[in-house]
Amino acid sequence: MMFAVPDHTRYDRVHLSAEEEHAMSVTTKTGDQGMTSLFTGERIAKDDMRVEVYGAVDSLGSTLGMARAFVTSSEVKERIYNLQKQLGVLMADFASRNKAPRITEEMVTGIEKSIADIEESLPELQEFIIPGDKKSSAMLDLARTTARAAERHAWTLARRGSVAEIDLRYLNRLSDYIFILMRLEDQDKPNL
Repeated sequence: MMFAVPDHTRYDRVHLSAEEEHAMSVTTKTGDQGMTSLFTGERIAKDDMRVEVYGAVDSLGSTLGMARAFVTSSEVKERIYNLQKQLGVLMADFASRNKAPRITEEMVTGIEKSIADIEESLPELQEFIIPGDKKSSAMLDLARTTARAAERHAWTLARRGSVAEIDLRYLNRLSDYIFILMRLEDQDKPNL
């Protein structure tokens, strides 16, 4: 069964100010002393929890990219690609202290609707899933656990500083969505 894949193309690029664009340069040589810049130009330590959070989200995007390379379902591939684009938006939120969040309510509800639509089409889960039968689903399971780690880091940051509530809700939905995508990719297997 095919599902409508939410069109998130307008989230392809994060619109940055001139100051933020400068902070995006690949080689600045300004990090040699253990400091890095947020999008705003503010300098913070490379081991700051904010850097840890957007680094964890970056790892999730890379892990999803590896999964997408192995996935056989064109629908799942497209859904992963759309998620990767949204993760760029989420990283921008974490790399911009005290800025209005770029993650939107529409993005959160889009994931919730996708989860509900896909879950409705799948058989009821009867047992725990042990990953590894297919490379694609094993990679998606790794992405799911990477999403959970990113969420834990985000909550640590939220307890120490400023994190938009919508960013936390978005992260909370990700591991569930990736789990459902793993099941969709594996739907030809029994008891999934």
